[in-house]
Amino acid sequence: MVAVIASDHAARGSTLTLREVSHRFDLEGQPLPVLDRINLQVGRGEFVALLGPSGCGKSTLLRLVAGLDTPTAGSLVTDGREIEAPDPSRVVVFQDPTLYPWRTVWSNVALGLEARGLLRTHRGRIEDALRLVGLTGFANAYPHQLSGGMAQRAALARALVNDPKLLILDEPLGQLDSLTRIAMQAELVSLWQRSSFTALLVTHDVEEALLLAGRVIVLSHRPARIKAEVVNSQPYPRHRGDPHFVELRREVFEQLGLDEAW
Repeated sequence: MVAVIASDHAARGSTLTLREVSHRFDLEGQPLPVLDRINLQVGRGEFVALLGPSGCGKSTLLRLVAGLDTPTAGSLVTDGREIEAPDPSRVVVFQDPTLYPWRTVWSNVALGLEARGLLRTHRGRIEDALRLVGLTGFANAYPHQLSGGMAQRAALARALVNDPKLLILDEPLGQLDSLTRIAMQAELVSLWQRSSFTALLVTHDVEEALLLAGRVIVLSHRPARIKAEVVNSQPYPRHRGDPHFVELRREVFEQLGLDEAW
């Protein structure tokens, strides 16, 4: 089934390199530094999570990777080509599913193909994507008929139907209740393992980062710098009560300056 959704090339994911990336905003005529000389390499098919204080620039960094903004300094390169604009190979999944309420689930998932003029020749991808996220029986449902978790599944299907080589996840589970969030964390890992895209996740949840990612990049307060890198080499599925997991969690909290709260 995955082979239908993703070509062999897309299934290998993409590489990502950030070289001395800095960014600032103009706030009432004054520069507001947000990112400061970020250097990061993400391997093909790797799952990397970004953690840091609220407002430190994590989402800004994702926007640069997506090509939605241009860095003030430095460069971002994927598969040897500099990122200068959005591209269908890099797809963003936001915290809010942003489904169009007047379109069915099927029509929402079809948006990317429709915009690229590929709907007629690639209709089969929509059913495959819905099957992959467990929404086969809800193709004709409307967003108001979906639970929060189902709406986020639809947003993931909309992303996967475009065969992304890099899936950019900006707090995609942040609005879900705790039980649904735990279930969706497992779903994300399963989707990543089956499709082999490269994943870059922003989250405020330390456990979520360690459950999903092979590397957790800890950012400092704004302007964000890379403060630490925590590697989690545990096999999947991971368990919160595992002693090694608990130790990694303690290490991340320390890097975030929350060791006393721990």
